[in-house]
Amino acid sequence: MLHRPVHTAFLLFIVICASLRGGLVIAAEPSDALLTSPNATNVWTGRVGWSDQLTYHVDAKFPAAEVIDSISHKLQKAGWEPLKYDFLDPALPSSQVSGWQQFPHGIKDPKLCVHQWLGDWKDAAGNIVRYTFHYKHPGCDTSDLKDLEVSAAYIRAAAVQQAQQMFKQLEKERTNTASGSGGKPNP
Repeated sequence: MLHRPVHTAFLLFIVICASLRGGLVIAAEPSDALLTSPNATNVWTGRVGWSDQLTYHVDAKFPAAEVIDSISHKLQKAGWEPLKYDFLDPALPSSQVSGWQQFPHGIKDPKLCVHQWLGDWKDAAGNIVRYTFHYKHPGCDTSDLKDLEVSAAYIRAAAVQQAQQMFKQLEKERTNTASGSGGKPNP
């Protein structure tokens, strides 16, 4: 099973964005692509670098098809194209292709199980909006899941291009290190 924890690629991306333009700024004007579901609670918006952020909780029974489908439909109606891959790593299929993933979260008992759906949309200008939907629950049974946490990030095209270049460089360095070249280019 393919694991796509939020804290891996997405946190790397947030660090990249924070380094681009001055860190965390609260009360940003969010993009129209950051959609809040009806009955959302604990709503927060802000900006990290060039990334507008939105998080909230919504009462939605797993697999939250109504919430995900509603957001996807509104985005597509506004001209956003759903991507079949992760915008940072085209080799990694999005949840639009692979569906929900599950993975353990934490090392203490009881271990939390995270069920996650992660997808990207792209507009004509090259901006990206990423939505992460996840549930956390002791054990991996999905029958009781209803506290859906939604996180969204709107990433401007310039930041997308820089993040993709940095990701490619990191992948190249990781490949060189794994092949034993110690970070030096292979002949």
